[in-house]
Amino acid sequence: MSHMALRVVLTVIAASAALVLDAVTPLGLAVWLFQVALVWIASLWANRRQMIAVAVVCSSFIVLGFLFSPKTGLAIWIELTNLLLSLGAVGAITQTCLRQRATEDARRKAAEELAQSRATVLILGGLLPICASCKKIRNEAGNWEQLEIYIRNHSQAEFTHSMCQECAARLYPDLVYRGP
Repeated sequence: MSHMALRVVLTVIAASAALVLDAVTPLGLAVWLFQVALVWIASLWANRRQMIAVAVVCSSFIVLGFLFSPKTGLAIWIELTNLLLSLGAVGAITQTCLRQRATEDARRKAAEELAQSRATVLILGGLLPICASCKKIRNEAGNWEQLEIYIRNHSQAEFTHSMCQECAARLYPDLVYRGP
């Protein structure tokens, strides 16, 4: 049995024990707080599905405890108010836990995406020593490299070669249409 499955089983056993205790005590004793405490404890370790399961089990046990516990002389509205407060507490704890998990998951995903984008982006910065005539760049070792090779080695950029109109007209005057 896995560690998480063992936690779920132990939580259900504790919830069952609280149900038995709630069923044998008068309604005024607020034994349902044990169920609420179990939901809160489960919020510290449970994933989304487990958290919902624990909340459903504890809520069901709260209602069963209310139905089976001996009735005291308290007014029915007080007993029903306690029932609604306990169910509301379980719902609020569960909702808060689920929202916190969703926020943590979104933060974790954003951090992973940021780390991945930082790993793939290389930015050229600072001053690049470039030859005024041939446009080669001096690298860290002091060697002169072609501009395309330097940029390819220091960034994610890739080059394709083509020719601008001015160079094409200068190099291939017979092939380039100059217009009217």
